[in-house]
Amino acid sequence: MVRNPTGATGALVLSCGSTRCVFTGEARWLYTAWKTADPAREVSMSTTDTAVPGTPDCFDPVRVPVSGPLEDFLTRPGTGGTDTAAARDRLADLVARHLLGEPGALVLTGLPTEPGAARRAVLRVTGLLGSALPQNREGELVREVRDRGTAIGEGSRARYSDSRLGGSPHTDGAEAPLPAPDVFTLFCVRQSERGGALRLVHVRDLVRELSGHPDLLAVLREPFHFDRRGDQGPDEPPTTAKPVLFEQRGRPAVTYLRSYVEKGHAHPHVPPLSREQVAALDLLDRVVESDRIARSGKLREGELALFDNLSLLHGRTEFEDESGHPRLLLRTWVRLDDALYG
Repeated sequence: MVRNPTGATGALVLSCGSTRCVFTGEARWLYTAWKTADPAREVSMSTTDTAVPGTPDCFDPVRVPVSGPLEDFLTRPGTGGTDTAAARDRLADLVARHLLGEPGALVLTGLPTEPGAARRAVLRVTGLLGSALPQNREGELVREVRDRGTAIGEGSRARYSDSRLGGSPHTDGAEAPLPAPDVFTLFCVRQSERGGALRLVHVRDLVRELSGHPDLLAVLREPFHFDRRGDQGPDEPPTTAKPVLFEQRGRPAVTYLRSYVEKGHAHPHVPPLSREQVAALDLLDRVVESDRIARSGKLREGELALFDNLSLLHGRTEFEDESGHPRLLLRTWVRLDDALYG
């Protein structure tokens, strides 16, 4: 069905199942009536906020303004007088509906962006979820994701999160032994005007696409050597062996970053990648880079996003920092409380 409900010249309504999209004028605005985190809210956004102009922002259906006890707990300078139990219950409900189900992400909106307040909020939401995990050998619990002028995997210690480059779909903690972090969080303190959108692929869709190649799918369930990025102990090897596709907490899971695998198999004590392993990784890369199963979205300043790290591969578009306003996200890795798995 095509009609113009807004009266704007050239407006177009496209209806397909439960999705309704309205383009008005010269496609400057896009409205969607997807199933959202708050059914009472209508979602709207400018196409300039999306990873691909004119396409929906995949975060809109799971954007939830913080309010009530959860807002009080995340934003109050001290914890005195806050209803921690009510805040935890509210977050647990959102986690069950969006993080551990479909689509594997939750975005809390409307939080203060002052760096101290942002750090407090990300640590408090992590505490409600479970336990913060160290992200390197120094024991860092809150990591600044920003451009440090390095390339992805450069040298012995540089990480994806230290560069501004795009691509390289991955999971967090790919350099670490299993078990993988259950969840990672990102608080958007400052966003780039150009680039910096996230691209997500769910393991369910990945396995479905790979199922037509059962021999290569089986290879991905066998161990690969991942480079540890210098985080190993004095008596530990510089790689960790683990499959790309595995199970954790009784759920299908994925861990991956291609460059870490290639660096892992370049170590003298490790056999080089076999022809079958290279073919399996090449197939995986083609699938995750396909627009057919990937979704894109861009976090906005003052948003705190939670991602199911076991289910989602993620990458980003290359970004450019603005003078005086460099992109900055704060990240934690989380081991979820068992109670949240119900």
